[in-house]
Amino acid sequence: MVAAIIQARMGSTRLPGKSSHLLSGLSILEHIINRLQEVPEIDRIQLATTQAKTEAPLIKIAKNLKVNVFQGSEDNVLDRFVQAGKAIGAQHLVRVCGDNPLIDITLLRSLITAHIESNADYTVPGDQIPLGVGCEVVRLETLKNIGQQAHELKYQEHVTTWFHDHHDKFTITHVEPPTYLKNCPFRLTVDTPEDFALMEKIFSQLHPIPPSNLDIENVIKFLDTHPQVSALNSKIKQKDWRIKNQ
Repeated sequence: MVAAIIQARMGSTRLPGKSSHLLSGLSILEHIINRLQEVPEIDRIQLATTQAKTEAPLIKIAKNLKVNVFQGSEDNVLDRFVQAGKAIGAQHLVRVCGDNPLIDITLLRSLITAHIESNADYTVPGDQIPLGVGCEVVRLETLKNIGQQAHELKYQEHVTTWFHDHHDKFTITHVEPPTYLKNCPFRLTVDTPEDFALMEKIFSQLHPIPPSNLDIENVIKFLDTHPQVSALNSKIKQKDWRIKNQ
């Protein structure tokens, strides 16, 4: 069974409560759930958040959309992710970030299919793609074993870092993304006010109906032809988890 696990919480240093921010009348978390529900290879969707009372808005959104909720450790995200997968009996997990309302469905379907067919431990896009459109797929049993060994903070805070530091120990599958995503410079995640301003412009200009039905190839074409829009967050640097207090 394949489960999509959405990592989300209300706490954020650069844009607090970002997953609950509205785009075309729906929260970012709702957009994510709606897009995941369009992927037939996904059997279950679950929100994995913390035990803090402040997560109530996200929990309400998930339950309204009939999505399972798991509340776990705030600091040990790896353990939260593993326990969330175990709670619904999944064998394979799609790791979804709760600030990415423009997940590319074509790529995600390819990732899941390749992961299962290659019997991989970990499956990722094989080329550089815009931040925010991709996901990762991981075997839960492998992640459990990692959790028993990964005692450093960087591995507990960042679920799949162990694979990158010990790549020779695992079967890792790289999937070629669609052409329109390859080496594309745009930043399509929501981590700062500038990122959110870009998303607002995209949704308001492209008028998706229903609101979560944005085709990512059309988004790329729009940004290619509207450099003044893509410039809204072009100077934002992605936080490096190796450096504290960014």
